[in-house]
Amino acid sequence: MSTVGASAPSQHTLNLDALLSTTLFNYRKVLVDNIFEYNAFLAALREFGGIDYQDGGERIAIPLMYEKTSTTKSYRGYEQLEVVPQDGFTTAFFPWVEIADTISISRREERQNSGEARILNLLKSKIQQAEMSIKRAVNQQLVEGNFATAGTAACTPGNDGKDLLPLNYFLPKDNTADPSGTGVDNVGNISRNTYSWWRPVTAVMDNATADTGNAFALSVTTWKGLHIALKRMWNHCSRGADGSGPNIVLMTQAVFEEYEAGLDDKLRYGTTKIADMGFDSIKLKGAACIWDELVPNVDEGYPADNASFATNDKQGTAFFLNTKFYKLVIDRQTDFVTTPFIEPENQTAKVAKILFMGNATLSNPRKVGVCYAIQSDIVS
Repeated sequence: MSTVGASAPSQHTLNLDALLSTTLFNYRKVLVDNIFEYNAFLAALREFGGIDYQDGGERIAIPLMYEKTSTTKSYRGYEQLEVVPQDGFTTAFFPWVEIADTISISRREERQNSGEARILNLLKSKIQQAEMSIKRAVNQQLVEGNFATAGTAACTPGNDGKDLLPLNYFLPKDNTADPSGTGVDNVGNISRNTYSWWRPVTAVMDNATADTGNAFALSVTTWKGLHIALKRMWNHCSRGADGSGPNIVLMTQAVFEEYEAGLDDKLRYGTTKIADMGFDSIKLKGAACIWDELVPNVDEGYPADNASFATNDKQGTAFFLNTKFYKLVIDRQTDFVTTPFIEPENQTAKVAKILFMGNATLSNPRKVGVCYAIQSDIVS
């Protein structure tokens, strides 16, 4: 309780600081839950195992297996087996990204809200403000990304490479090209241009002529054509010995509505837990389809909030993610942790910080994909 001490008035300040810091610390679980559960993409990542934790390190290290052994063979009786040492392993490295927000309470605000209940109400409002800011920042950095030049396909981390790695960084229109502009030159320090096994599955949807690196191309003009295209992408991403396919398909709003409209006269399945959080979802084979207003126009290289995003009708995008291989890795000790309130030397205010350290990672690009240039005005 924040009471005035018998020995000195400063006792009130010490107890109030402890009250604010303890309250913020105790709120941390709610803070983290709100960040991950009140955003469709982050909620889906948590629900489908797309969040991993790591204890520090200079960078995030992701072990990779990029080829099969050469010693597997059929044999008979005493025939000798192959014992040649095998390679086929390497490591992808991704930089740590730090995100922070602050909660400040000035002495003036303290006095205007004097009393324990009123100061805690003020603190609650400031925490909620910080929550909204952090949720927006994390989601925008992961989903929307930063196009080096609006209208181009090169998508890199924003803020001079200090932001989280965006989806379009891993899933670009041209899967043979390494990122350009700011940020890391090669994905995970491995070149897509050099190594074909490090390329995701891509497909253009506005004509039957494939772009560079495409697995297939389709001219999608009907709901039925869209269903075929989305299922074909899922099947391409499910190839491989592990047998798994994408479990999240993140779409632009228009693509989600078109896919939904095409199912209106059929049996529809969704993901109950995501629906319980207030987000609509539709099943596509083994994946939950969700939409986000920040999904970019991958074909033309425009973020969703760019005025040119909707200048033509082919801005639709669908990211296919398999959370066995696409992960948001978080430092175990910096998972939206909160610091005590401290008064700076040159201000009559108290400041606490909310800290995050992590990044998006990918360990098998062949198990994820993107459909782009999907028409947004399909009506039948």
